[in-house]
Amino acid sequence: MPKKSNEILFLNLYAFSLTGGVEKVSRKFIYALGKLFPDLIWSSYSMHDDGKDTDVRYISTKKYRAFKGAKLAFVIASFLKGIKSQTVILSHINLLPVAKLITTIKPKQKIIMLAHGIEVWDKLPKWKTRFLQEKVQIWAVSNYTKDKMTMQHRIAPQKIKVLNNCLSPFINLTKTFEKPQDLVKKYKLAENTPIIFTLNRLSASEKYKGYDKVIIALSKLKQQGKAFTYLLAGKADDTERLRLTKLIEENELVNEVKLIGYLPEEELTPHFLLSDLFVMPSKGEGFGIVFIEAAAHGCKIIGGNVDGSTDALLNGRLGRLINPNDETEILTAIQDALANKSHQPELQQQITIENFGFDNYLSQLKQLLSSPITN
Repeated sequence: MPKKSNEILFLNLYAFSLTGGVEKVSRKFIYALGKLFPDLIWSSYSMHDDGKDTDVRYISTKKYRAFKGAKLAFVIASFLKGIKSQTVILSHINLLPVAKLITTIKPKQKIIMLAHGIEVWDKLPKWKTRFLQEKVQIWAVSNYTKDKMTMQHRIAPQKIKVLNNCLSPFINLTKTFEKPQDLVKKYKLAENTPIIFTLNRLSASEKYKGYDKVIIALSKLKQQGKAFTYLLAGKADDTERLRLTKLIEENELVNEVKLIGYLPEEELTPHFLLSDLFVMPSKGEGFGIVFIEAAAHGCKIIGGNVDGSTDALLNGRLGRLINPNDETEILTAIQDALANKSHQPELQQQITIENFGFDNYLSQLKQLLSSPITN
């Protein structure tokens, strides 16, 4: 455990000015450092955040420096702070050049990097691979990411630790699991009609989430005479919205599928409670925070079996894992989930909190920070 006289510097790209998975990890990590080391001199610098976006529930503005895209100023400040810090932690591999710069002056600097998903799965420049092999302890968000990095970059397994993502420390979980009637009215939902829900970014450049295959599978469910409503949430770029609209029309699901757009944080809980089933047969999740958020609200869940979703779903304890390339398997899983009357949302929530609650995350982080770097 770092002593009070020493210092941790946590560098990130974004934590508060964007709302994606990596950003969620960064702000929870920041909050965890504050909880673990209230008396320790530590700080966090962000390359791209705007200071006005800082959520003071997570960190005081005194400890958080947001450089608003001023890259040179960020690099210089991070270098000067880094050479005076005992531990430098990077939120993303794109910050590796800053760490390399620090080690030119301080060769034995303790460097830790969080590894999420696709950004570390593929081939890297030789200097990055060598630097990771020789100078960095890696904390992967899932066993899948750890295994990918071990194989792809020939990094010794003992140099990669697994720190699963966690629920928000400010999440407000219900014990009643009742459908919010205001949303039932808003979406004009028929009584007793099953609600299927997917939440992710809808991008033409990220076609690994699997929602298009869900739409195709649901067209077959409709052909069987089954009623349902599919709420597909997430900010969509123009190209993807056009593609999805055409796909929905081609599969005659205009009345069943609703593209409901971006959902702010405060609207997630009611939408999870509204849903009977959360489905995201992705092929490229480093972990999939949305899975544990859905599980914490008692949802039945379907996820893919070829990426970090397996960690988030506890290898099947929190949801059904299917081949995300197999539309028939997706359809069968949806049919089985909707027919399942024995699902216990209270138990689903309990298991999720035990494994991915913030207190559990704190305990794991404390243990990792106490561990020596393995060469």
